[in-house]
Amino acid sequence: MRRRAPLLLLLLLSVVPSPPCARAADGFRLYEGTAATVNKEVLFLSDVLREQCLLRCGAAPGGGAEDLSLEEARDRLISDTLALQEHEKLALGQVDNEALADRVREALARAAGCDSPCVNGVPPAEIGKWVGRKLLVGDFLVRRVGAFLEVKDEDVKKELQRRSDEGTAAPGSSVESVRRELLEERIAKEVRNWRVRAASKGTITLSPLEGK
Repeated sequence: MRRRAPLLLLLLLSVVPSPPCARAADGFRLYEGTAATVNKEVLFLSDVLREQCLLRCGAAPGGGAEDLSLEEARDRLISDTLALQEHEKLALGQVDNEALADRVREALARAAGCDSPCVNGVPPAEIGKWVGRKLLVGDFLVRRVGAFLEVKDEDVKKELQRRSDEGTAAPGSSVESVRRELLEERIAKEVRNWRVRAASKGTITLSPLEGK
């Protein structure tokens, strides 16, 4: 006759969310420690390791390979989490399915060609979810944070003159190409400022990473 688990234990298991975990050969779950808590949202060590690995393999949409330390990968993940929380709060919607599918294929191809052994432990489904998060973060930062930035004609004229005086003007540079470059620089600066402000306003608790 099978023994029933105590009622209190069943109630506890029903209200405690399951964190990312590995599954042992005998079917039991292997729970891991936390890496950080961002406005009550828990980030686990596996999240940080995945972030570090996929950035190392250059799997991020539109990005190149980045070799970050574990602490730097956690900082990047915290920053993305803050952006996603704001995205959800504003109910901005999801990424276009076709665009997501294209980016996921690119990420899977880069992961397949990555020479780091860490990528062997990241299932394709997890790569897909990670890419989706990155696209949402990028969409939020560009559309919401950089939406009201502009580059005036006078700014472009001054930049063209500066490059001409310094002899750094690229052959064939057009007014519009310089305008795009200046706008991208301003958006990048504003995004950095937003990330700093969001981190200062959020409730973030870090867990020790040493020995993990």
